[in-house]
Amino acid sequence: MERKTNLSIIIPVYNAEKYLPFCLDSLLQTEGIEKTEILLIDDGSSDGSAEVLEKYEKENTNIHVIRKENEGPSATRNLGIQKACGEYIFFCDADDMVVPVLFGKVIKLAEESTEDMFMWDSEIVYDMKDLLAKKDEEYFAHYGLPKKELTYSGKEIMEILIREGKGFIATVWLGAYRREFLLENDLFFEKGLIYEDELWVPKVLLAAKTVHYIPEKIYRYRVRRGSITNPVKKDLKKNVEALLYVYTSLYDYYDRVLAGDPLKEIIEGNLTKRYLHMIYKLRFWKYGYGKKIDKKRLWKTSRRIRDKILVMGLYVIAH
Repeated sequence: MERKTNLSIIIPVYNAEKYLPFCLDSLLQTEGIEKTEILLIDDGSSDGSAEVLEKYEKENTNIHVIRKENEGPSATRNLGIQKACGEYIFFCDADDMVVPVLFGKVIKLAEESTEDMFMWDSEIVYDMKDLLAKKDEEYFAHYGLPKKELTYSGKEIMEILIREGKGFIATVWLGAYRREFLLENDLFFEKGLIYEDELWVPKVLLAAKTVHYIPEKIYRYRVRRGSITNPVKKDLKKNVEALLYVYTSLYDYYDRVLAGDPLKEIIEGNLTKRYLHMIYKLRFWKYGYGKKIDKKRLWKTSRRIRDKILVMGLYVIAH
């Protein structure tokens, strides 16, 4: 396929009528945005999203709307990878925004660079002031990396963030990815999966030979009720099932691709730390999945005393 643009922006849309104008206006205010391709993929929305998309498509020649039956964000992003005409792909969520004056730098990099991926920071926007358990304001700022514009390998990024920071961040919208790099490494999202970022991002980083880090909060992540990370529903069985699958799959993946690599121990330790956090946060045992938790593997891969204590607790409450 002949490449037509340097950057394709893929936005899965599902019932995002309320937020789409904020997202799209932030992109359209960016200098050089007319040189990009914006693919708005309507994943079977049942609200007024279709009308919003039609309006923006009519008013902007670089916006293209694709409509499909509802399959979830993974299948929608995969379609975007297949349809994209850009050298680089940026996955933006329909309820989030970019900072226009900073996002212009990404557009320029896509014109000039050959790195496998670019990476940047994000600020947090709270949709409601009363949201509980607010995230650390630096959570999406890659704490631990020097605040200098530098190029690393993906493995180096993971090691630095784990050793010097709070762990690497498995979030798809914190980067732009060279399309051929994704295709060559078969880096598609697993369909029908909640927390698909958690499974996809580590694979991308381990495969990336060059990652150019921009120490700027280019993205604006909206925290709102009703999202996967802030669900309204009390029954989180599907979330628990997805996390069991994601974390088990990652342990198996690290066994395959990091066999004999000294980095394996610290990456697995970080995975265990994250896994234990989610087990206790969602109370896996409440949904009858206590026996599904591989406690022996968690014990073996724990690198902190605190994690060992949490694993011992699972032998008591998660059975």
